[in-house]
Amino acid sequence: MENKAISKLTYEDASKELELILENLRNDEVSIDKLEKVVTRAAALSKFCQDKLRNTEQKVQGVIEKLGL
Repeated sequence: MENKAISKLTYEDASKELELILENLRNDEVSIDKLEKVVTRAAALSKFCQDKLRNTEQKVQGVIEKLGL
């Protein structure tokens, strides 16, 4: 699992890491000792991705409105 600061990740990298965490959880590949840390990281990655999508959607909508489309 990556330990890179989430704010430094691209959407694609955050999404890939989140998918990897979910796969590891589904396959019982996360020890109970690391579970809290992994789930906390997954929650932060999920929030980052949601915020990034929301922000991008707002920016695109603003551009569309400026163009009168």
